[in-house]
Amino acid sequence: MKASTTLFAFLAERLCLDFANTMDWHSSEHPEERLNTVADLLKWGEDAQLLDAQTRRQLAEYAEVHSDQAEVTLARARELREAIYRVFSAVSYDRQPTATDLETLTQARLEAARHQHLQNDGRDFRWVWDEVPDLRRVWWPVALDAADLLTSDLRHRVGECADDRGCGWLFLDVSKAGRRRWCSMKDCGNRAKAQRHRATADRSRENP
Repeated sequence: MKASTTLFAFLAERLCLDFANTMDWHSSEHPEERLNTVADLLKWGEDAQLLDAQTRRQLAEYAEVHSDQAEVTLARARELREAIYRVFSAVSYDRQPTATDLETLTQARLEAARHQHLQNDGRDFRWVWDEVPDLRRVWWPVALDAADLLTSDLRHRVGECADDRGCGWLFLDVSKAGRRRWCSMKDCGNRAKAQRHRATADRSRENP
């Protein structure tokens, strides 16, 4: 597992890309899952500030009673995550995403939108989610965010970590120069920097 003080990291500068990064070493031959249970999915939702602590507990209790539905929800969440990863990985390399992955994202977005409605508090209007207990509400905002990002000019700012071990984490490059290469300078970026220093030192010893 990648270095982290918590189960989930939020380094991507975009909700949908942080969700894609719930798989470690995504582009390697040995990816490592972080969403192993519905509890993990709900914890990610709380950490991403999509659920408050009380709602997370309520949904966790709901999942215990409706275990079959919980397993289906977890499978759907992983399916959406993998589609998001493949779509934006392709975009980052100027490749065409597959029609299957685009359809997965399309259907997820349509489903999410059906569970939103406008609310007026007397002054402003805002979108709110259905209040019924539904485990899918964790990934509904993710689906909407992924569709919004993909159809905006910001998609050209999506990158994939350049780590040579197959990190695969995605990010939105919000730097002014647009030259971000790593998921984090404290992790893969620091390792690459250390490798460069060692290579320079080795060359200096070989050519005094």
